[in-house]
Amino acid sequence: MVSVIAGCATAFFFAVGMIAASQASRAVPAVRVVALAAVVSSLIVIPWALLDGIPEVTSQQVLLMVVSGVGNVGGFLCVYTALKYGKVGLVAPIVATEGGIAAVVASLLGDTMDPFIALLLLFIVIGIMIGARSADPEPFPGERPGLAALMATLGAFFFAGGLVAVGMMSGELPLAWVLLPARLVGGLLIALPLAVTMRLRVPRRTFLWVVLLAVADIVAISIYTVGAAENLSVTAVLSSQMAPIAAVLAFLLFKERLGRGQVLGLVIMVTGVTLLGLMQ
Repeated sequence: MVSVIAGCATAFFFAVGMIAASQASRAVPAVRVVALAAVVSSLIVIPWALLDGIPEVTSQQVLLMVVSGVGNVGGFLCVYTALKYGKVGLVAPIVATEGGIAAVVASLLGDTMDPFIALLLLFIVIGIMIGARSADPEPFPGERPGLAALMATLGAFFFAGGLVAVGMMSGELPLAWVLLPARLVGGLLIALPLAVTMRLRVPRRTFLWVVLLAVADIVAISIYTVGAAENLSVTAVLSSQMAPIAAVLAFLLFKERLGRGQVLGLVIMVTGVTLLGLMQ
């Protein structure tokens, strides 16, 4: 029961973060959204990490932390750019493939991969292509679905690399220290240069969206960790349902309608990701 509740809650908070990111990314450049989100989340994660105490880390764990940080920040930059040019219903299911891609990368590192996983990934790619190339009944100004799908796919690969690194660190470091690298990379490499050049300011409304997405992301990951400790497969499958939840929220809150082809692509991608989760 814990894993079911945690999986559903994770999906909901990830969806909320996706909605907030879409609104912030369409108001200001993605790089500012990533920078501010890193700053806001650092205000939560750094004190949390210090309260947990400074752990002893090996050189391999330091390398994994760097890979995790770069993967997450690279993923956020790509996904927030995708949300600037594409609807949530297209971008969210592509991003949700990060877990499947991470599973494949982990399998390749072990020199084994189930042929059915490769087939499911092909199935997901078909869904991405259908969603990206289908007509949009109500496009928003500046919408470019093809570019959005490309950037979301690139973001999923970045996130997958970060997930593999996190998976290799899990159980070895406290959760706060697993969350910390992405915040430090985003803060030092992106937020600091923007602050020095006076380009970090955003409208108050946009800043509130950034705060929401930063908090939602931390809450989602924390809840996911609790559920995964109980039952990883159940939590992973349920949390991947972030995509349809985000699409529904985008429709209810901002009237983002999808065309039939886009809905078909969404269904194909979600089905593929769900099956991948069930296989883990």
